[in-house]
Amino acid sequence: MTKYLYLLSKNQFKVIFFITVIFVLYKALMPPSEEHFLNFQNADKLLHASAFFVLSFLLNRASSNISKRVRNMLSLLAFGILIEILQSFTGYREVSLGDVVADLVGILLFQLTYSLLKEWQLKRREKNNR
Repeated sequence: MTKYLYLLSKNQFKVIFFITVIFVLYKALMPPSEEHFLNFQNADKLLHASAFFVLSFLLNRASSNISKRVRNMLSLLAFGILIEILQSFTGYREVSLGDVVADLVGILLFQLTYSLLKEWQLKRREKNNR
């Protein structure tokens, strides 16, 4: 699967990342719809975590520099906080610390997944080189 990730350049991942940021911001600031895609308690938190997992993946692929991982994480968390601040001005959305925590969970889940996959790849490569 990893070989397919390299079919797109860093610049292409940047474009996809910014399009996704605009989409997430748009969805976060629009009035909530009556018909929900997921209909269970805390489905909103799952959507937040999923969105920020995807944003983390795209930003990681766009920069793909290990030293920028912390900066990327903090930038995405700041984006999540900005969304909550902007929602406070809409009148039909509420500010939620739980949403920011869900954003952080999505970011951290991606980082954990990424680190585990990298470790697995390294071990597999070492095993194949023996």
